[in-house]
Amino acid sequence: MNHSIHNRLGLVAIVSLISFSLWAEAPAGYYDAAIGKSGEALQKSLSAIISNAGNVGYDGLWEVYKTTDRRSDGKVWDMYSNATDFTFGTDKCGNYKNEGDCYNREHSVPKSWFSEASPMYSDAWHVYPTDGKINSYRSNNPFGEVGSGASSSKNGFSKWGSCVTPGYTGTVFEPNDEYKGDFARTYFYFATRYQDRINNWGGIFISSYPHIVQWQLDMLLRWNELDPVSQKEIDRNDAVQKEQGNRNPFIDYPELVDLIFGDRRNEPFSPMGEDTPYIETPQGGSTIDMGTTSVNVSDPATMPLQIKGRNITEDVVLTIEGTNSDCFAVNPYTLTADAVNNGATVELSYHSSQVGAHSATLRITGGGIASPVVVNLTGEAVDDFVALPARNITYNSFVAAWTPKAGATDYELNVWYDDYSSSTPEKEILNTVFSSKPDTWTYDGYTAAESGKLRLGSGSTDGSATSPTLDLSAGDVSITVVAEPYNKDNSVLYVSVDGTEIKQITLDGTTTTTIPVKEGTASSKITFMAKKDHRAYLHSVVVKSGGGFTSVALDGYPRRVGNVNEYEVTGLTPTVQYHYTVTPYEGETAQTVSNTVSVSTVASAVDELPADHILIFTSGTTLHILNAPMNAVAQWYTMDGRLCGSRVLHAEESEWELPEGFYIVRVVSRSMQSTVRVRSAQ
Repeated sequence: MNHSIHNRLGLVAIVSLISFSLWAEAPAGYYDAAIGKSGEALQKSLSAIISNAGNVGYDGLWEVYKTTDRRSDGKVWDMYSNATDFTFGTDKCGNYKNEGDCYNREHSVPKSWFSEASPMYSDAWHVYPTDGKINSYRSNNPFGEVGSGASSSKNGFSKWGSCVTPGYTGTVFEPNDEYKGDFARTYFYFATRYQDRINNWGGIFISSYPHIVQWQLDMLLRWNELDPVSQKEIDRNDAVQKEQGNRNPFIDYPELVDLIFGDRRNEPFSPMGEDTPYIETPQGGSTIDMGTTSVNVSDPATMPLQIKGRNITEDVVLTIEGTNSDCFAVNPYTLTADAVNNGATVELSYHSSQVGAHSATLRITGGGIASPVVVNLTGEAVDDFVALPARNITYNSFVAAWTPKAGATDYELNVWYDDYSSSTPEKEILNTVFSSKPDTWTYDGYTAAESGKLRLGSGSTDGSATSPTLDLSAGDVSITVVAEPYNKDNSVLYVSVDGTEIKQITLDGTTTTTIPVKEGTASSKITFMAKKDHRAYLHSVVVKSGGGFTSVALDGYPRRVGNVNEYEVTGLTPTVQYHYTVTPYEGETAQTVSNTVSVSTVASAVDELPADHILIFTSGTTLHILNAPMNAVAQWYTMDGRLCGSRVLHAEESEWELPEGFYIVRVVSRSMQSTVRVRSAQ
């Protein structure tokens, strides 16, 4: 008998009568925090929900399987072989020679990919009981599809051999069609729960959203369609939750696959149907920085904020809460349902008479939404001269402003923008996460892998780690290092390239530092060292070249503008991010320069686009590129020059979704190059 059959015929009849999501028994409110979110924000929200889980331990999995992977006949449910009848406990592996000898614990995401780190190592959602011999044939190869002549388990159930899936040619393991959807939804769970930890695990899970490499993602989406959610998965979902404390959202709500990984990434999650009330913007958990202001200025810093929802049924109430709630205000604080459904703008304000950093939360309730939306508010007040946020921003101008400075007789305004057009494409040279001691690095003194970090130094001995040989000759290399002190040591991390110290990083809590490298060679090595009694933990090191920008002063700047506190800057380009600082003068003596203020000009209307001109712009979170030549390459970068993604353009008009934020978009072909700054926002 084939014990692996999911009873598909029975499922087909049931599916026509009832939604899968009604079968699942997720606790009331379990997914509330994800309602209304879409794309990457939805994935991050689900990650926070399903990461609230226990760790059953690797040995504990044997007991977990007795409820999560039990067939109706009481035997072990094996998804790699349909020729096994394992008894729980009795048939656990030790040794084996043949298929059917024993069962073991199979990491469907191979443990070597994530260096056997916890909690991935014992996460019941991807560690299944399987035949020991077939598990050994799978090894640490990725899932894929094989051609004729591949090796297989008994009855041709599972197969392994050279991959025929487009995009990969190595050795792969192909599970049976009966379980391809199960493993696809396992991988979607894994990419979602661990989205903030993934570091090119196995070349399959990648650090950028949606965290699965494209060839694998295309295949998994097909598998998800081929093999829909089964009763086995639904029962296992409830069982794993009882044992481990979390669920697989892609079993509870199969539509989440398309909303996060498929072609519906711009659609919000609405689990109870299209009429679910939710707040679309701002996103819960996001942070609004009100910037820096002076305690010597009576007027507060202000910022408009759009409150937009869907299917809102009653008034929405906005309240300021938290430690420094008296420093922040919102006006108005009550909005009608119609106003929110259509998108209403409120004014946030921030002011303090006390020097320091301040924080509070904006809490949005009412309207029929399932749970409050909480947004973080921050601001800083200083007893000093500061540049203020720009006002009256148009497509080609803005008004720069600043506080008065006692004794100042004149002010110098400097305005510039960042030029990315001459930068080379970003290239990742090294990416190491120190969940263990990588064999490719060399070590001196005291070093040890502890709790997923690399410890440098002891109470009596210095400790250092040196990278493998790297090509740092490009001249535009950067090293990004994440580190923290050991306990409360007054730690300093010393960074050297080829024996020459280039940086000392004082560690006060977990610190992320990016270091430019101009003097590297084609065979350089980087050393990180902590001294005895000042021990440090090294989390990760990323080395990149390319990207970046050159700061270019606006024509005519810096310029002295007189004894005034604002100045109109004109002749600007639409949708470009500019920056400005202000320097007070006492006579001809320059005083301390202000903070930097960034401002983006708005888009201008375009009536007719010349045939040889590319137009790059955003509407909401959608990036549009018009008039691009065939086979042009589009690349988009963060504002600090880090490459986010690229794609080849095959049509005159292209569009896709970007996460919220500011980006540099660059389109290059043999005949042209165009670079603009854009903003992606709800």
